[in-house]
Amino acid sequence: MIHYELTEELAGRLDLERQEAASLFNGFCGAMVAELLAFRKLSIKGLGSFSVTHIPATKRSSGSAIIFAPPLNKLRFDGTLSSGDETISLAVSRLSMSQGEAARFARTLATLFTAALQQEKEMMLNGLGRFALEDGAYSFFPDRTLEELLNREYQDLKEVVLPQHKELKRENALPGYVLPLSAVILVGLLLAVLYGRFSSNTFFPSTAESSKSVVTTVNRSGIVTSSPSARQIELPGGVADSLVLVQGDYAIVLATFESEKKALNELAPLRSSGINAFLWPAYMDGMKYFRLMTGRFASRDAAAEQLKGMPAKMVSGAYIQQVKKTVVVHGEKGL
Repeated sequence: MIHYELTEELAGRLDLERQEAASLFNGFCGAMVAELLAFRKLSIKGLGSFSVTHIPATKRSSGSAIIFAPPLNKLRFDGTLSSGDETISLAVSRLSMSQGEAARFARTLATLFTAALQQEKEMMLNGLGRFALEDGAYSFFPDRTLEELLNREYQDLKEVVLPQHKELKRENALPGYVLPLSAVILVGLLLAVLYGRFSSNTFFPSTAESSKSVVTTVNRSGIVTSSPSARQIELPGGVADSLVLVQGDYAIVLATFESEKKALNELAPLRSSGINAFLWPAYMDGMKYFRLMTGRFASRDAAAEQLKGMPAKMVSGAYIQQVKKTVVVHGEKGL
């Protein structure tokens, strides 16, 4: 069953013109894509469930080199039929249907999807992917553009290959003055750590004494507001320069970059428009990444609720991240 045939059947069952049915079906496919990008999961009756699985960065050895592969988000499909169904809610919220129209549309789609899967017919869902029989197996093949959108935060991360034994050769070639120089550098680092500890305690008092949970809200304009206990340092114009993320909190990550310069370029327009976005560095397998984040939430559900209300252009590649350890994130002035 290709897209054209499904559209024909949909038009006949709903008493619509073929062009009108095609527009309706394409709109629903777009609604499914938008839902997946925003919430990473989707269940459609008669079709199955879709979910986004995060694959962490990997490290492997090829004998002559160590290879670091960046993290990856994969779209998975589970054909197991379940009671979950978001067809009606999508039709109402994203296609502006009434409850009655949405219910009829959902029943019709469920019937068409079930028949197509049972008969292993080819079926195209524009923007989402296709179901087809290849190499003797009937499978779901995600749309390439959708997978690129799901991995938007990793678009600047490339596979890194490090030759082995390189450090050993360098060590054998070290001149005699390296040891004294190393001692000087070590003393400097110790002083920097001590100064940093003093500075941190001076400007960012410990958050341990506060036992109240803090929920940061994001309005539909994308501007973040917080309670005073979020410990924001305000700059002229009302945009905070720093924010304390406490272990166990949740934050919304808008994008991730390998280059600090590119991250700052993306950060500047967000902050100039009044959005409290911050640069949140991360380390993985010895590599440093730069995340753009906003918001501070006491639970994942609270973050998901606010993410749902944010502008579409901001959430296309956004995801929710739990804070593993207390950290101070900064805006442009704190870097």
